[in-house]
Amino acid sequence: MRLRSVCSLVFLSAVALAQTKVLQPQQTLNLRVHLGSNESLSNDSQCDSQGNTFATIFDPAEDQPGDRPLLMFDSAGKLKARIATSRKSLQLAPLDAFEPSFLLPGGEVARLAWAKDAVFLVKFSTDGKLESRMALAAPAFTPHYFVIFPEGEIFVSGLQRPKMKIFNALYAPDGRLLKRLSLPEDQAIDEAVRRGDIRYTPAAPISGNRAISAGRLRLGDDGNAYLMRSTSPAKVYVISASGELLRSLDLEPPDVGQTPRGMQLSKTRIAVEFCSDRCETTELAVFDANTGRKVSGFSHEQIFGSLSCFTEKPEKFTFLTVNDDQNLERITAVAK
Repeated sequence: MRLRSVCSLVFLSAVALAQTKVLQPQQTLNLRVHLGSNESLSNDSQCDSQGNTFATIFDPAEDQPGDRPLLMFDSAGKLKARIATSRKSLQLAPLDAFEPSFLLPGGEVARLAWAKDAVFLVKFSTDGKLESRMALAAPAFTPHYFVIFPEGEIFVSGLQRPKMKIFNALYAPDGRLLKRLSLPEDQAIDEAVRRGDIRYTPAAPISGNRAISAGRLRLGDDGNAYLMRSTSPAKVYVISASGELLRSLDLEPPDVGQTPRGMQLSKTRIAVEFCSDRCETTELAVFDANTGRKVSGFSHEQIFGSLSCFTEKPEKFTFLTVNDDQNLERITAVAK
């Protein structure tokens, strides 16, 4: 019996090793956008179905520190549009705030901007021009991410002010509040933050809760929202357009204690970047979107950046990074 157990462990170890692949750059493209000394790249870069890449740039030294322009690059790396921040368009106060974006199917972009007592859904055309703006119903909250379902419902997740507790809500296309959602672990996370738990208490007070600020929200090919909390293991909630919690997944990190820093979806797979402490190194894992089972793992020691795209078939990953000359680069990587 002992020999059989040892053999089983050896077999499982061999399987785990076989599933770990090494990512290598297939193409590195200089996007010809130079960042200033104070500018940085948001970790939440994305791609759309047309091959465009979107990167949010932040410069805390600007006159309007809350303004975070969204840059749109085509598949060849050409800058197609610089989508103006909705805070300037709305003439809101210069607050250091998050302004999450969502890519609409037709190539337009929606963003959330918040003022003292309101949150606005703002839409831009493909060339970056302001098309519309709409206030969401009370209460006021700080948005961290959102998705717009195919029929127009808006699902948001962030922190309600002033107590900065977790806030999840479903809105109608016209901005009416339809439903608030309390997810299973939210109360425990809020309580942990109240106690000053270092797992969730961020260095920047405005973030309020690292489980939220470092999480992600994506719209799946199945039409459901995939909401990830930055916990260990990573918790992912699958939520329908009616606001129903369909299932929850526990995504185990490659190493104990690691937390996620990025997530992308492709068909039936979820790709997640994990890291420890200051995220000086990251590891990548792919999971089954229905069961949460780990499908494969990847090491990418030579590639460090924001995971912006992932395709299941063919298996390919795209990262945005800033090179030594402060230029934006897009790196496409495959396992070899």
